[in-house]
Amino acid sequence: MKITYYGTAAGEGWPGIFCRCELCREARRLGGKNIRTRSQALINDDLLLDIPPDNYLHSLHYGLDLDKVRILLITHSHSDHFYPEDLEFLREPFSHTYPAVMQVYGNGAIRQGIQRTQGTLGGEKTRFMFHEASGNAPFSVGGYTVLPLYATHTKEERCLFYRIAQGDKAVLYAHDTGVLTQENFEALAQMSGKLSLVSLDCTTQKERDGGYHMGLLDAAEQKERLLERGLADRSTIWVVNHFSHNGGWLHEEMAAQAQKYGMLASYDGMSIEF
Repeated sequence: MKITYYGTAAGEGWPGIFCRCELCREARRLGGKNIRTRSQALINDDLLLDIPPDNYLHSLHYGLDLDKVRILLITHSHSDHFYPEDLEFLREPFSHTYPAVMQVYGNGAIRQGIQRTQGTLGGEKTRFMFHEASGNAPFSVGGYTVLPLYATHTKEERCLFYRIAQGDKAVLYAHDTGVLTQENFEALAQMSGKLSLVSLDCTTQKERDGGYHMGLLDAAEQKERLLERGLADRSTIWVVNHFSHNGGWLHEEMAAQAQKYGMLASYDGMSIEF
């Protein structure tokens, strides 16, 4: 199994699109891993997590091969995770080669957004098909077992994050969310096997949050809680991801701080096989 991070920033990107604060200026100067686009990740080659406005950029500059994607899991309708207009280009006359119907999953707000922008929830001609996902209700698709979980995020919709399993491997992709709830832990405990890789929100970096996003200390506590409950073990890979320039650490410092807690700090283009 493999995860590739194509976008690792919060909504404004890093450097922020309209920001010239010290951290954004320094990110522009340093470049490299300090340049972060909007949030997106890929499991193996065929399961995509979120469809942000940087979707096309990721295909051009980081090698995201959208022609291989068969499954799209969307966490919530905030604009840095959901740009439904791109689904228009799956169909003729924009795409001559896409060989299948992409299976798209999300909450009710995603359903409304797709219906509003596309005028349809999919079908043979559109080459996508929307399915509404609910928290704690696992489903199977394309050889994966997917467990949607309710996030602690905006109250305007039931945001989701996902546990994705293939064979004896499983990923927990927990963005955008505050600390995990008792309901989350109970749902995770119903699934067989331990987590091979856990990707945790770290939007606020040096600052705690817990109720809308997480900072590093929040994420470290979730690691301990998952270990205590036997949902992960010593072989589990831990990653923090989804950073805002308001959090205070550029990549090198973020990586050093995360290492103290046995975690990796993601960056655009990072790929991990496990």
